[in-house]
Formats: sequence, structure tokens, C-alpha cells
Amino acid sequence: MLPDFNRLRVFFHVHEARSVSAAAAALHVTQSAVSQSLAKLEDELKAQLFVRRHRAIVPTAAGEALFAVVAPFVAGLQERVGQIHRARHELAGTLQIGAPVEFGSHRLPEVLAAFARVHPGVRFTLRLGHPAEIVPLLEEGRLDLGFADVFEGTGATGTRLAGFEVAPVMEEALLLIAAPAVEAELLQGSRAFARLAAARFVDYHASAPAVRGWFRHHFGRVPARLEPALAVESVQAVIAATSAGMGLGVVPAHTVARALASDELVAITTRRRALTNRISLVRLLDRVPSRLERSFVAFVTQALGKRASG
Repeated sequence: MLPDFNRLRVFFHVHEARSVSAAAAALHVTQSAVSQSLAKLEDELKAQLFVRRHRAIVPTAAGEALFAVVAPFVAGLQERVGQIHRARHELAGTLQIGAPVEFGSHRLPEVLAAFARVHPGVRFTLRLGHPAEIVPLLEEGRLDLGFADVFEGTGATGTRLAGFEVAPVMEEALLLIAAPAVEAELLQGSRAFARLAAARFVDYHASAPAVRGWFRHHFGRVPARLEPALAVESVQAVIAATSAGMGLGVVPAHTVARALASDELVAITTRRRALTNRISLVRLLDRVPSRLERSFVAFVTQALGKRASG
């Protein structure tokens, strides 16, 4: 039969303090109660645990052997109890997030890392893809939160968002870019709709939502035939294909700032201000968010709002 745990706890404190009175103070009991617990423990074990020497108590060989067993258990118990206590106050768990490829690859990881530094008990899974892929996963409950592109003037991401809360978190300017040689040969300095409509384009999806959004914003209409020469879900690939002369592409302004400054690329502008791409947070309306989700949404909204580029 195992010894009574309360008596083992008393023994641990007496051994640590080498004093009955100090152990009694730590345990908030009387010295008499400590002495009685020790006596009962020794009776249970049939062994003397301490001897008195010069007003102090010293562990016997049996006392040292028992302490070698009890001490790691008490230390481990204290640590686990502390973890349980912290878990009530600290955020922990896994958030499953979906995001557009460029945003999820370059902007979002830094925000996730910053949140994890504050809340080390939090883990993330990140699924990258077009809103047409992310939104169904949210509907199925396979993602907790999603981010989506919403091009100015479209009012949507190109996919159904009924039943969702869509909250803007940041905006970025979008530019139509071209290789200098392509701009010189095809447009010859003109920004007329007819010349631009005859160009080849590179987009992120076969339906060319970025290019269509650009035309609708700058001209109020879209070319009758608009089939991208390349559809690829990557900003860097669009930039590379545009630089190689494959067609004109729409990209976030911050991704080509250096290339434009060094005349490696040309921005195709009109009298209208730049098209805006809005990154929005998407959540199911009828889903009750956890404390972790609410904290993350507040954090990411503030963090991304400070980094919005114009």
C-alpha cells in the first residue's frame, strides 16, 4: 500500500527546510500537526526518517532514499499544475487558416510568427489557394478562418460569400505592368482602350479576375475577348512572365517598386488612381468563434492595417 500523499508532502517540506517549524509555516499548519504526520509516516514505512542533532533534524538513510523518490514527483506535479493554471489564462490550440498564395506566402507568415511569440501555445496550419478553393473549406468546417482578395469595383472575390462575414484587414495598390520592349512595340506610349484590349495578358486564374478588375476600374468596361496567355497562382511568376514579354500583368505595387525604379518594368497608368486590392478576413456567420480566434482576428487586423500599402 502506498503511503498517504499528505504525509509525503509534509515529509518533503521538512526535508527541504530541515525544520519542523519552517515546514509548518510553509504548509500553514501547526508544528504539532507536522510532527504527528511524520510519526504516522514512519509507522507506515517501519523506518525512521529523521534524527535530531544540535537543534536540527537530519535525514536518515531511509529519509534520503524516500526523498529521492518523492522530490521528482513533487517537482513534476508542481510543473503540471502550473501548466494547467496557465492554460486557463493563456491561449493555446491550433488555428486552421486559408489564404491567397501571394499573401499567405509573403505577408501572413510574419504576422503568424509575431502572434506565436506572444502566445507560444498556439499552432497554425496554413492552406494556400484561390478563394474558390478556400471558401468551400470554410463552409465544410475544415478551416477556422480564411483570407480572400476583393478587387475594388467587383464587390466580391469571384466566389459565393453568402452566409459569411467579410471584414477588410488591409489594402494594396495594384499596377498593370509590362516589359519596356512590349510597351514600346504594342502601345507606343498610348493608353487607349483599343490598344490595351489587343494586348496579351498574364493572370492568376483562367477567368482573368485581376486584369478584368483593372479594365473595369480604369475604363468602366472589359475587353470582349480576354483569355490570359498564362494563368498562374503566383505573383512572382506573373512578374517573371511579364518581364519575359509574355504579356501584361496586374501585380501589387510593392512587389515591383525596384523593377519600376530601374526601368526593368513599365507601369501602365491612366488618369484614374490605382486599382485597389482589398485583403478581407472571411468567417462563417453562424459559427461561434473561440477565444483564440477572437484574439487572433483582433491581432491580425491591427498588424495588417499598419502595413497596408498605397
